[in-house]
Order: sequence, then structure tokens, then C-alpha cells
Amino acid sequence: MKKTILSLLLIISAAVSGNAQLLWKISGNGLEKPSYLFGTHHVAPVSVIDSVAGLNEAIASADKIYGEMIMSESMTPQSQQIMMGYAMAPQDSLLTSVLTPAQTDSLDVMLRNYMGPMASAKQFAQLKPAMLCTLIALIQSQTVFPDFNPQQQIDGEIQKRGAALGKEIGGFETIEDQCNALFGSSIIEQAESLMEMVRNDSHAAEMAKKLAKAYLAGDLNQMLELMEDPASGSSDEWSERMINRRNANWARIMAGLLPSASVLIAVGAGHLPGEKGLISLLRKEGYSVEAVK
Repeated sequence: MKKTILSLLLIISAAVSGNAQLLWKISGNGLEKPSYLFGTHHVAPVSVIDSVAGLNEAIASADKIYGEMIMSESMTPQSQQIMMGYAMAPQDSLLTSVLTPAQTDSLDVMLRNYMGPMASAKQFAQLKPAMLCTLIALIQSQTVFPDFNPQQQIDGEIQKRGAALGKEIGGFETIEDQCNALFGSSIIEQAESLMEMVRNDSHAAEMAKKLAKAYLAGDLNQMLELMEDPASGSSDEWSERMINRRNANWARIMAGLLPSASVLIAVGAGHLPGEKGLISLLRKEGYSVEAVK
């Protein structure tokens, strides 16, 4: 199975440089020098960077490199401590308390499928349901990208290359901002999302493959369709909290950045498409946003 997935990814990777829509040029609206918008995948191999035509040139030409956050700062002990503080459930709302026995049993089955026969909800009782959702989603994605190395991640690698060239590195959010987005909903809402993930587990592997295929092919429209598919487990509340509000905030920051410098903006590809996506928001501000091919 692993060899089949790897073969599929190699075939798809060959198409990335040919017709990718992951890299977009931002121009017009009085800009003296173009900026760029690139969609990342948080667990895809860093080889994607060299597969996208024009990306390394965009990194070299930009004055600044901006991401969702400054990745080097997110890995510090202080940031990790902040994240764990947000990820821990209140003592009166432990996972085993907010789930019914039947829900706990269903979750146990899922956890054992991904983490081995000894895994159980009880082991993760002190984590907020949203944190457990994040861990499970990461494992699901890694079934498609089995060689993913957390120390070599696309967002961080782009910033690392930019820093090596002397570029200013910036982020749209702090670790607190990201934690609020991930873990800021109520425990009850998080538990409902977790159980939705459990119910749709049978579709997860296929969904992860389709998302990976769409990403590596640079097909943002297909990615948007998959993200909006009810089987993905996303909800209107999730989309508003994780995508739309953040896009609106980032677009406001971009409005101040773009007139004064050439910026390569590298954020999750799911933030690019759609009426409330960054491409559309930038166009509404009068910028020309065109795919680099």
C-alpha cells in the first residue's frame, strides 16, 4: 500500500511544474514591483518547493517572506508551552466526561486503528477534543505523505530559504492567535466535531488522498470542493473560524504590506480559493492576481 501511494505521488509530482496554480503573482493597483501568493500544504514533502515553476525565483526576488506565523518562533519551548496550555482541557471537562460511554467506545476503535491496540480515549482525556482532532488529522495526512518530516515542512523551509537570502521574515499571526483559532470554540462544540470525525473515519483515507492529489496538481477549486464536502467533517462554524475570519484579517495586513515592498506570502492552500479566499479578497482590493505557469 505504501509503495502504491508513493508511486501515485511521484506521478502527480511530475505534473506540478507543468500546470500548477499554487503560485500567484500580485500586481497592479499602483504596485511598483509584484508580490506573490503561494499555497502550502502543512504535511507535504518540501520537494514541492522545487517542483513549482517560479517559486524559488519569487523567494529570491521578494523583499519579505510572510507566512501564517514565523515558523522558527512556533518551535521554541515557550511557544510549545503556550500551545499545550491552550490544548489542555479544564478539569471539569475532560474528554472522558464530555463523551458518552458509547462515543468513547467508538473513539477507542478509531484511535486503535491509527495508534495501535493499546490506544484509548482515556490516554488523551486531558486534551481538548480539538487537539485530539488535530492529532488524528495529522496522522491521516501522513498516511498519504508517509515520509513527511516535521523538521522539514514547506512553510518553514520557505521562510528558512528566505532568511538565508537576507529577507525579512514575518507572520500574520502569533502562536496565541493560532491556538485561539484551533482551540477557541466551546468544549461541547469541539466534542461534536471530534465525533463527526469518528463517524466519517471510513472516508478519511480517501479524502486525504484526494486532497493530496488536488494539492500536488495545483487544483485549488478541487481542494475547495473537498473541504466543503460534508464528509470532510468541516462545518460552517469551522470554515468561518479557521478560514474566513483569518483570511479577512490577513487581507487587512496585506493591504499595508503590499504597497511598500515585494512580499512572498506562503500560507495554507485552503486559504486561497473561494469567494472569501485570499485571491478573491485581493482582487476586490483592485489587485491583479494571476497564476504563475
